[in-house]
Amino acid sequence: MAKVAKAKAMKASLEWIFENNPPMGGAAGEAFTNTLASSGMPPEAVLAREAIQNSVDARASGEQKVAVDFIMKALTGAEKAQFVETARLKSIDDRASELDLKQPNCLTSLDLAGAPLNLLFVNDYNTTGLAGDPSNADSKFFRFLLSLGDGGKEHDEHGTGGSYGFGKSVYSSNSGILTIFAYSRTQDEKGHPLSLLFGCGYYRKHKHEDEYFTGRAWFGYDTSPGYVHAQQIVIPLRGEAADETARRLGFDVRTPDQIGTSVLIVDAMVDLSGILHGVEDWWWPRLLAHQLDVRVVDTSGKVSLPRPRKRADLQPFLDAYELATGKSPQDSKTGFRRPFLKLDNVAIGQAGFKVLEKNENDEFVVGEARIDSVALIRSPLMVVAYHRAWNVAAPAMAGAFLADPEIDDILRAAEPPAHDRWDVDARRLQDQTGYKRTVVKRILDNIRRNLKSCQGTASPPPPPRPKRLTMLERTLASFLAPAKKGTKSPEPSAAPIHLTYDQEPKAEAVDGKLRLTTRFSVRLKADEDVQTLRARVRISCPVVEDGQAGDSIGLTMSSSIALTDDKTREGWRAFELGATAVKFECVSEPYDPLWTVRFVPEVEAVEGV
Repeated sequence: MAKVAKAKAMKASLEWIFENNPPMGGAAGEAFTNTLASSGMPPEAVLAREAIQNSVDARASGEQKVAVDFIMKALTGAEKAQFVETARLKSIDDRASELDLKQPNCLTSLDLAGAPLNLLFVNDYNTTGLAGDPSNADSKFFRFLLSLGDGGKEHDEHGTGGSYGFGKSVYSSNSGILTIFAYSRTQDEKGHPLSLLFGCGYYRKHKHEDEYFTGRAWFGYDTSPGYVHAQQIVIPLRGEAADETARRLGFDVRTPDQIGTSVLIVDAMVDLSGILHGVEDWWWPRLLAHQLDVRVVDTSGKVSLPRPRKRADLQPFLDAYELATGKSPQDSKTGFRRPFLKLDNVAIGQAGFKVLEKNENDEFVVGEARIDSVALIRSPLMVVAYHRAWNVAAPAMAGAFLADPEIDDILRAAEPPAHDRWDVDARRLQDQTGYKRTVVKRILDNIRRNLKSCQGTASPPPPPRPKRLTMLERTLASFLAPAKKGTKSPEPSAAPIHLTYDQEPKAEAVDGKLRLTTRFSVRLKADEDVQTLRARVRISCPVVEDGQAGDSIGLTMSSSIALTDDKTREGWRAFELGATAVKFECVSEPYDPLWTVRFVPEVEAVEGV
């Protein structure tokens, strides 16, 4: 089949092929451009987030450091004329009135040599390129350029940023004429170097010369069978033809070892400074980890590099991140590290919090929208969101939460197509047990609780209260208050149960962590006229944060007699207490040495039995 298509391509002319409206309908071209249009972010920020995410997800095996260049060119004169001819822009212009494109756009000035035609090239390196047979629905070429809403990443890949298949739309949506070209150096099925070039247009559904079209268009060789209602097949340029056409379109032609993909946004309508700002805003964790290189090159050839550490408004989040990862020590006054407890023995992650300072104008260094917010970060090391679902409190803080890789797939499923939050109610979190939703809810709840706890610790102590003359007050009260006859304060009642430690709780080192162990006995009090008693016991090991008990770590408990679950009190175990003491032995799961853990045994009589 592939050989037949190639043979037809040898005879076919290179042109734009518009997709006929199929008998059973199909996705309109607009569906490829509108998905991320309402994310609420500037278009340059969305481009920086999504383009780099696509490249990071496509990093080559064994490669951690991906390089991405954003290069702007403005063509005039002969260069522009060559591009217009090579890109066959006149065939798009022929139906411009039916496509309802943004105004102004480059089609209105194709013949004006002095009117610049802006092109933005997004080039990545140390990636796989658009690998695989382009006609195979599982290939990266097919997923990137031909499919929509393909969730293949979610099922087949781990530790990636995207999972919906909508990230591609970020390129065409930033084109004044919704048109892009992709040029890739990859490897064929036998491992030989292969160049590919393909163009895509994502326009509105329209009617042209009495025919209906979906709005999708492809720049390549038409190898369609030719009969009525036949599936249209357009294949990309390959090998030397791809390299030569890429050169005429302004791409930097790749050498055989420069594996990767370059995307050209025709009639680019973005501001380069906004792209640079967006890279710093959303990709600083990966930049700090030295796993990403980004260059932004303007039309004069000036190169700008992202410098997140030079941004005063980002520095508190960088500080919080380094607290979370343990690169900076906490001081329990202005900087805090908070490891999160495991959930069912699954690691969750850790957070860092930093008290915000004010500048010389007595203003906080971060913008108002990000005061008290926490940067949410997972495996790709992109900031998903600056999360704040609470009222601002004092002292103002910035935070960073780094999720453990073990839960990365769950968090990815909690993200909408724009990947701009973790949604507890996301449809893809639904499972029979509700475990995935519990993980996301635990993270968001713990972020809030730990932020508020750190704010409480960092708050200045309240002013000293005036000392009260307690004895004098009581003496005066005895004279002024009328005596109450026949009343007596009730004595607190206590169950006839006595608990003693056979071994006080102690922590022991286990593989770099601590584990709490203890033994205790429960018996009837000797002075009570009770022979047997139905009792229940509950043991917990909460982590103490700023004097308050937080989440409890897991533990195992064994006893000298059989225990049963108390059906009236969740988490309690019931047993019969008689003349012989009941002995218990408890062992906690290993926990972080930085945590303070308290052993809390609770025993009570079961009333009414």
